[in-house]
Amino acid sequence: MFRSSTCFAAALAACVAPAARAADWYTGAVAPAERDAWIVAVDASTTISSQGSQFAGATATAAPADNLLVSGPRVRLDGLIGSYRTGRNGLGEQAEIAALAGYAWVMPDAVLSGFVGLNIRRNEVSRLDDSLSAESTRVGLKAALDLYARPTAFTMVHATGTYATTFNAYYGRVRGGVASVAGGYFGPEFAILGDDYYRQWRTGLHLSGMQFGAVQFGVSAGYLHDQARKGGAYATVDLRTGF
Repeated sequence: MFRSSTCFAAALAACVAPAARAADWYTGAVAPAERDAWIVAVDASTTISSQGSQFAGATATAAPADNLLVSGPRVRLDGLIGSYRTGRNGLGEQAEIAALAGYAWVMPDAVLSGFVGLNIRRNEVSRLDDSLSAESTRVGLKAALDLYARPTAFTMVHATGTYATTFNAYYGRVRGGVASVAGGYFGPEFAILGDDYYRQWRTGLHLSGMQFGAVQFGVSAGYLHDQARKGGAYATVDLRTGF
């Protein structure tokens, strides 16, 4: 990919058209003339790791007053399931649903969205680990913030984060990229996640924003570190569609 500045510039020139149509999973911030005026966007993501953790989540974001290309109020529904290994070889499982309301500021080359709402989160840990409570379900507050920007015609930056008072659960992911010959963006990413039971961070590379019909597709992979089994590898698949 980065063989020389000359080859890289040529590669960018060859992919200007597809890169201009690339969109981010959470905001779809691309040229307005080339986007669908969706009312609802659905994002899904699945991550597996060599350390025994696996997570899957989905988010539906709607614009009740207009469409997602226009600044205005937003409503959002989140769902999450996952499992992980605890410090004493126990198995932890979690699930969450959340309903949030917020607002999105849509700018020519950026979208900033903020949300707040309620969530229900359930954590269960196998009896093999007596240091943690076996099962618990709580209701609390959840907040989310999302920023997508294109500093230039060939680059993107995406940052997203959430925090919930239920078990002090948090998640953050930052990605940067340049236009790639695959039709999306290629670059580094960093993520952190955790709660009162578990913590993990990841660093790797992503290829995102590739278009297949009505679905946008992305993959990422790299190194992770968790509190129970230390270093390992992870892989993530992201999907986005709307209507």
